[in-house]
Amino acid sequence: MRNRSDSLCELVTVEELLVPDNSGACRAAIRAFRPRRVVLAVLMASLLTAAGASVAAQVISTMLGHPVLRPAVSAPAGRLIHTLRWSDPVVLATGGGVALAGLLLVLSALLPGRARTMALAGDDPRFVTGVRRSSLRVMLRATTQDVPGIAGATIRLRGRLRSRTVVHAVTGFGDPGDLGDQVAGAVHARLDGLDPLRPPRVAVRLSRRKD
Repeated sequence: MRNRSDSLCELVTVEELLVPDNSGACRAAIRAFRPRRVVLAVLMASLLTAAGASVAAQVISTMLGHPVLRPAVSAPAGRLIHTLRWSDPVVLATGGGVALAGLLLVLSALLPGRARTMALAGDDPRFVTGVRRSSLRVMLRATTQDVPGIAGATIRLRGRLRSRTVVHAVTGFGDPGDLGDQVAGAVHARLDGLDPLRPPRVAVRLSRRKD
């Protein structure tokens, strides 16, 4: 059978050849729930549009004989540019800053953002389902607190490239024994019932309740 923790849609086994192909549903879910960096994209698009419009306005107005920036304003900047050398610290620092900004923008485009919804597996690409992270935390907290011996729990959803579910559970037992394994098993069972497209790793941290 397919191990979704190793691959999403790429691995095909003999058993999967005997059932309908669900790769279309897999791709649809990935597209539907892929995090979008809307704020950063809008900000950069606005800045680039403003910069391009300013340059275009200056060039066109200069060609028409009525520059937006008068020579008294633009001349000092032109003289400064002509006196600078590529080896000057100001030029090197500016170039390094621009290169760093470009690298950060490339990384922000390549690395996924924080998703607000966990995509669930399905067979029909026309029907895509998911569960919100806030709802998932509520469900997993209730599941953890249903384990005998657990007095309270906090759920944290971590990771962007490899999702993790961190369970902070509180117990009143002096000797918890295998209580951590029981909590992990209950959380795994709840996640298996949801059938997430990318099953997260589960880490359980037990602490003793202070009286």
